[in-house]
Amino acid sequence: MSAVLVAILAAAIPEKDGNALDQSAEALMGSIRSDGLTSVFKVFSYLGSTIAIVVITLSASLIAGWKNGWRRGAYILIGVASAFGLNLLIKMWIDRARPSTSWGIEADGASFPSGNAMLAMAMFGLIAWNIIEARGLSRGAKAWSAAIVISLIAMMGLCRVYFHVHYITDILGGYAAGVAVISLIMIIHTTYKKRGAVHL
Repeated sequence: MSAVLVAILAAAIPEKDGNALDQSAEALMGSIRSDGLTSVFKVFSYLGSTIAIVVITLSASLIAGWKNGWRRGAYILIGVASAFGLNLLIKMWIDRARPSTSWGIEADGASFPSGNAMLAMAMFGLIAWNIIEARGLSRGAKAWSAAIVISLIAMMGLCRVYFHVHYITDILGGYAAGVAVISLIMIIHTTYKKRGAVHL
């Protein structure tokens, strides 16, 4: 389903200026612009930088591997690496130009799908999966963790629209592609568990 959404968005988006949804999102973000909000969104934009992604991914992989076994840690590494590679391939294929009215931060490369949104979904989504299935955590702790993860994913995507280095359709495409990566990792995990059960 996620792959279908990515394909639909890719086929429907104009190369320049965005569609009606893109333009509405840009206008909305422009209407709420302020110095305080700009500072907040710059922090979330930094979370999508290469250094931050690498640090968070490696840290989460080590913790997941220590708590839940090395395979769980490997899933996070493989998922984020796969998301990065897939993002580059889709960007090369679609080659959508970025908005010409960007401000506040710098960004380069093609626009669709958003790498920040895609990596945020894949990375934090896999981290959330590990937290939800972790033993010893209360339902309240898991619920709060899920809420924090959802907020981080949303803000890392919205900050790119706020600074208009991406269209909102780039963000939606990134989220959908990130979900596709998570789904693939979960299929691999489920298949491995079933084979393990058969061998037992």
